[in-house]
Amino acid sequence: MTPRAKITRSPWIWPNLLSLDAPVIALLWQALLARTFAIPIRPAGRLVLGLTVWVIYLADRLLDTRAVPFAGEPARHLFYRRHFRGAIAMLIGALLADFALTLFALRPPVFHNGLLALAGVALYLAALHWKPAALRVPKELAVAVLFTVGVFLVSFTNSAAPLITLWLPALTFFLLCLTNLVAIEHWEWRELRGARPHDTGRLVAWLARWFPIWTFALAASSLAASPHSPWYRAIALSLVATLCLFASGRRLPLEVRRILVDAALLTPLLFFW
Repeated sequence: MTPRAKITRSPWIWPNLLSLDAPVIALLWQALLARTFAIPIRPAGRLVLGLTVWVIYLADRLLDTRAVPFAGEPARHLFYRRHFRGAIAMLIGALLADFALTLFALRPPVFHNGLLALAGVALYLAALHWKPAALRVPKELAVAVLFTVGVFLVSFTNSAAPLITLWLPALTFFLLCLTNLVAIEHWEWRELRGARPHDTGRLVAWLARWFPIWTFALAASSLAASPHSPWYRAIALSLVATLCLFASGRRLPLEVRRILVDAALLTPLLFFW
């Protein structure tokens, strides 16, 4: 059995393979945001966020299977090729549940703002999978923006003064997401594709080159912004954990790093009691 096959059969990788890690991370940060800044969020707003993120990630992974297989594919690509029909069934189930909750339980202001975010996601997926040349910005930048919008959408809608209270938390969270995505993309270009990033990936290459400096600076700045705030402390802890994984080089297998770098985003769990 190859190392990759062993990893794929390990139980701790299944949340990543089933695309459950992203919705869990989104829900944790949404909850921490609401708790830190005293913003009310109804259960429907939480459930719709989790289901929507899951639907988007499932759809993206399934669309990835349209590409020609290549040697050294990530484990997630192999999984969705082998279990295509099962993944389609999960996507349909999640989509139906998401649609029902959105239609019957979501408040109209949240629904209307959500349509704008959904349009952005649709444009991104269409550009990425059907017209790659039309995607003029690095995909990591686009994903970080869209993920941040999703996590902040309900809080932004419900906050009395969102532009005043939420712009800095949104900026720090966007940069944290970008840090996570840059690390993953850098590892995969270097160790799976064995090539330099494409033209739109030059920003990622530059960020990877200076990764320790700007990640440490961002962590320090987050703590300086509000040392006692659970939000900024969680941001700083996640950044430090990501930096440690990046500095580990190839001491850990790629798929292990891939899981741990997402686990580094689970720091809100430390601030719920």
